[in-house]
Amino acid sequence: MDASGSGRTTRRRELLATLGSAGAVAVAGCGSTTDAEVGAAADREVPPPSVTKGDRWELTTPNSEPRLLRKGSAGPVNYTAVGHVRRYEDAKLRDRVAESTFGEIDRPFAVAFAARVDVFPSTLSAATGFMSEELDAAVREHLTGALDEFGVENVREAGTRSVSDAPVEEFAVVRGEYPIPEVTVEDVEIPLGNVDEFTFGGGRLPIEGIAGRWKSDGSILAGGGVYPAENYVDSETVELSDGISMEVTVDLGLRPDRIESRVLEFVRGVSA
Repeated sequence: MDASGSGRTTRRRELLATLGSAGAVAVAGCGSTTDAEVGAAADREVPPPSVTKGDRWELTTPNSEPRLLRKGSAGPVNYTAVGHVRRYEDAKLRDRVAESTFGEIDRPFAVAFAARVDVFPSTLSAATGFMSEELDAAVREHLTGALDEFGVENVREAGTRSVSDAPVEEFAVVRGEYPIPEVTVEDVEIPLGNVDEFTFGGGRLPIEGIAGRWKSDGSILAGGGVYPAENYVDSETVELSDGISMEVTVDLGLRPDRIESRVLEFVRGVSA
């Protein structure tokens, strides 16, 4: 290394890029390097991120455990990055929609996640506070992939957005569309008619996803969620006789602004 310390600076930048990638991998909940051990259960104890979930958010990954995300060296020091991810679902919203549609639409409509990454030895944890374009790109890539796994189609990046009182300056935003299946409800009693079933559904429900990451007490934390961007309403005409018909309206009552605020409140409650 020369007197200016440029060699050290170069290695430090390489380390920051690596840690940035590790943070994004933690968001995804898996590892991807050439080392066969990466992605395996880690021998380091990294507690899961703490969340303020109340009685609405239900933990869907109760058996999650710390995973090895990245390993390498910075000069003479060998380091490992270990992450712990947990996912949650708005169970009350799911139950309400299922009940109001006779159990025909029973699926998650809002999900959230929280992740924590720690770097060992702890003397290297200060590196987690640096911004990285590579990390931001990886977070957006993960969010796009998460919507795809959620069943959302036509997924596209939609820039970033700022949110007041959030732990991160900007959230990455992606949008897409969820295809609502056509559903036939049978054994329905409609007064004055001999109709015992009707069909509703079809169409596409706009979906939005957000994700962000920040530093907290030497760890990388990340949080975000996926939720409807609009309500879903469908109307079908039911023929009671040759001269009489009635309109049946299906309104899921999703209230996108309220659901989004719950997701953001969840993210604000993520801590180390």
